[in-house]
Amino acid sequence: MKKQIAVKLMTVVLAAFLTVPAAGCGASSGGAVTENAAADSAAAEASEAGGVIYENASAAMEEAQEDGGKALDGQTEAADENRKLIKTVDMSVETDQFDNLLAHVTQRAQELGGYIERSDVYNGSYSSDYRSRSASLTVRIPSDRLDGFVTEVSQQSNVTNKSEYVEDVTLQYVDLESHKKALYAEQESLLAMLEQAESIEDILAINSQLTDVRYQIESMESQLRTYDNRIDYSTLYLDVEEIEHYVPGEKPGAGERIREGFVKNLRRVGDGVSNFFIELIIALPLLALAAVVIGACIGIVFLFIRAGEKRTAARKAKEGTGGNRPGNRPCGPEDRKKENGEHHG
Repeated sequence: MKKQIAVKLMTVVLAAFLTVPAAGCGASSGGAVTENAAADSAAAEASEAGGVIYENASAAMEEAQEDGGKALDGQTEAADENRKLIKTVDMSVETDQFDNLLAHVTQRAQELGGYIERSDVYNGSYSSDYRSRSASLTVRIPSDRLDGFVTEVSQQSNVTNKSEYVEDVTLQYVDLESHKKALYAEQESLLAMLEQAESIEDILAINSQLTDVRYQIESMESQLRTYDNRIDYSTLYLDVEEIEHYVPGEKPGAGERIREGFVKNLRRVGDGVSNFFIELIIALPLLALAAVVIGACIGIVFLFIRAGEKRTAARKAKEGTGGNRPGNRPCGPEDRKKENGEHHG
């Protein structure tokens, strides 16, 4: 555009200079009036041409500025697109729908083209109210779908902690690519030298260098693949904790807190009664065994008591008869008198 304007300007200027001598020649033959008219005409044309050139130049400058701004914006956008960014998100959530949330996370990750890289589930133990469980997941999601996936998880749980960070590895990535290209060029040079080598020593030396270069190329490509995987697939570290009752929303007021506390205590009382009967039913075999053992002990003690009472009664009965044996004669006062009379007679 600028070249075309410059060419037009030069053409008009040359035309103005050529017109002035032609007017001078006409003045010598046609008189002073013709010379002045030609000069005025040339001046007018030059003025008009200058104005047109000025307008065209101004328009060209504005157009050039606009084109330059668009080019700069395009370069900025291209630079942003070519940046190599590694995105990582850490989230801690709580839910009362533990199994449903884990199933949804797994299913949505697969639907979005991602996968579960690691899954650790802790079943916990039963407490007086509920069983506390937790899980730790490492989810890999395509970078362009990470934000939507995080939003879905946030909508289905209560987010207690969330942190995001981005690592720009553009310089490292470009450096690796440049180094890899240089190694490929060195490999081509060594291959050309190998074709021209004549002695065995030269061939062995070149092969040794080729082995080293190829090893470096494989190392560079491995690092680039690792970067590509981390760039294309963002990482979400998700910690899930099960709670008894999840109430989403803003912080409740005093009345709502009283109602929730009253309902929570009613639940605790109901859970306590339920747990008591459950534990009672579970302990029935032990209680039955304890009852049998206690009954047997009581029976044995009762038998010992009865046996002792019988022995005591027998001893008292024996002491009450004076110790007489069957066949012995009585020893009362009358009997003694009779015995004495018979003895005197």
